[in-house]
Amino acid sequence: MDRRKFLRFSAGGAAGAAIGASLAYMKPFSHSPEKEAGRLEVPTTCEACVNKCSVIAVVENGTIHKLNPNPENPKSRGMLCARGNAGLQQVYSPARLKRPLIRVGGRGEGNWRPASWDEAFDFAAKKLSETKDKYGPQGTLWSSSESFQEVFFRNLGAAFGSPNQVRHPTLCLASVNLAYSLTFGTVPSFDLLNSKYIIMSGANRLESFITPDTMDLIESAEYRKAKLIYLDPRFTVTASKADEWYPIRPGTDLAFLLAMLNVIVGENRYDKEFVANYTVGFDKLTEHVKAFSPDWAEKETEIPAKDIVRIAREFSDAAPRAVYYAGRRSSWYREDFHTRRAQAILNAIVGSWDREGGMVPNGKIALGEYLFLPWDDPIAPRVDEMDKNFPLAAKGDGAYLKLRENVIAGTPYPVKAWMIHKQDPMNALPGQARTLEMLQQMDFVGVVDVQMSDTAWYADVVFPESTYLERTDPVEVLSGIAPVVVYRQQVVKPVHDTKTTLEITQGLAKRLGLSQYFDFTMDQWVAAQVKELPLEAPLEYLKKHGVYVPPGFPKYGTTLNPDHRFITKSGKIELYSDRLQEANYDPLPVYHAPAQPPPGKFRIITGRRAYFTQANTTNNPWLNQFAPENSLWLNAAAADSLGIADGDRVEMTSTVGAVRLKTRVTQEIRPDCVFMLHGYGKKSKWQRLVAGTGGCDSELLETAWDKVSGNAALHETFVSVRKV
Repeated sequence: MDRRKFLRFSAGGAAGAAIGASLAYMKPFSHSPEKEAGRLEVPTTCEACVNKCSVIAVVENGTIHKLNPNPENPKSRGMLCARGNAGLQQVYSPARLKRPLIRVGGRGEGNWRPASWDEAFDFAAKKLSETKDKYGPQGTLWSSSESFQEVFFRNLGAAFGSPNQVRHPTLCLASVNLAYSLTFGTVPSFDLLNSKYIIMSGANRLESFITPDTMDLIESAEYRKAKLIYLDPRFTVTASKADEWYPIRPGTDLAFLLAMLNVIVGENRYDKEFVANYTVGFDKLTEHVKAFSPDWAEKETEIPAKDIVRIAREFSDAAPRAVYYAGRRSSWYREDFHTRRAQAILNAIVGSWDREGGMVPNGKIALGEYLFLPWDDPIAPRVDEMDKNFPLAAKGDGAYLKLRENVIAGTPYPVKAWMIHKQDPMNALPGQARTLEMLQQMDFVGVVDVQMSDTAWYADVVFPESTYLERTDPVEVLSGIAPVVVYRQQVVKPVHDTKTTLEITQGLAKRLGLSQYFDFTMDQWVAAQVKELPLEAPLEYLKKHGVYVPPGFPKYGTTLNPDHRFITKSGKIELYSDRLQEANYDPLPVYHAPAQPPPGKFRIITGRRAYFTQANTTNNPWLNQFAPENSLWLNAAAADSLGIADGDRVEMTSTVGAVRLKTRVTQEIRPDCVFMLHGYGKKSKWQRLVAGTGGCDSELLETAWDKVSGNAALHETFVSVRKV
């Protein structure tokens, strides 16, 4: 498909999405796969991002001709975005991995030789076994990012005996997840479709990430005229659609929130009945927020005190159909956990919980489980020492940056082998030089991926995974206000010599003496999962429709009864947290003023565009055409003082690295900040569209993390800029 046709298809999908949004929660219809001579329509599930939209693949003579949206899935809103359409490139791109590869030169030199699967398995198993014999199973590290087959990779690491597994959330949403879990006992969804008043801090949902929340925000703000207040140092697409935009001083969102709490509590504008029945710690909160006046917050945030007061009053008046939206990525600052806690507390005291237009507990759908032999729990402690450093954080996700520092230091023990599943730590972690140092000191690095990522570029062996359109995956429940079950079934046979993650896991397990834990087929696994669904022939239904939408959702008010016990220590919503206090953290959100850039320097902010998934799709030729390289957003006044014009090439330098890229001189960013898109300046020469093109933010970002969750803090770096 050429670019013109692709843009036309994408535009059509976007238009359909805008129309579909007004349908709210669409009811499924019966889709009969069309079968003609050499033509087939196969319902499956996209893998372009975490939203996992339902798609219908049009196959002609064994080749995928097009991907269409599947209107049966209400979470997809009848749409398929540019990334979803471009999924075809995963299958047919010449840049994809086609066979196992073993490195023959130095790491990063790009010298590889093709290998058979048996040779690749034997090589990796030998290296892993040698590491285990010398250092114990704890001498291995297993990194992964979410996918429907991630479970098999993680199970292999656990069966091998390693306590060291680390996942993507510790670079993204760990702080927001922990904050809401400690407050409500769960991480809720936000009913933006029915909200009347929405506040967002930097959650650029109309530009960076297209999900059901995005479509609901469009419907709510543009058509139902909900009020949208947006705080961001940049004038983004979301800012352009907001009723009010405030270029808040970076890192001061907590001051704004505490001042809102000061007004709402001080003026008795909170939901008294809700607070009395469902929360604990309001008396302590009342005393705590007295010190945080709007006048104080104005000095911190540079948002006028009178506006803070008005927004607090409007917010409480609109409640319970008012939400301070949490967003997804919360890897910004060292104090992010407390900012997210304050959001949760604010939403709670105005009663915006389990009510239409507020926060709503995620609906659940029960799946069956395939029963396999259990393995012994790891004996050694985690290398990132989670119990000591982040005792309340999710142990299974780990803390990537603390883990990296400990591995490099060799404490509390050496880690010398690294298995990586569909993740690119070289681009995902700040301080790329440190990640490279960690890679270089490994005795063995193995990578499972569909493309030659920067991390794979430095590996010893690369296992090519079959793309999501070439394999069948486990059934997955997509939670939310209206949960669904989605099924990803094989659309076409693998084009190259690739395998699924399950097959790769089984190949390694056989050689590691762990086959007994993976003695099943994908069909057996899926059959065990779907047997709990209330359908006469659940698997046949999913093969035909690609999605199961249970009746009765969304549901409101299920937790609003005297007998309900929240999954917290007190059994109620915890405004004041005893668990935080017991772990020697502040039990209520405490504000610490962020450091400000010294004269002549800027705070660097990074972000995403919706047609790129992290750093994974910038090399996709259909998507790369939208943004062939990134540029540096630089405020016009700052540019003038530096003698820099729009389009000039500049060097940006931090304490850990330097990059060069072109400038975009604009009034749409604060004078003390600069901004660049993530995902460019790749090391891997196989990523030819972005190899050495633009700048890599990971080279510049310094190592910092949130104090409570261990989540990365990606907006804590100051840089200098000069024309070159």
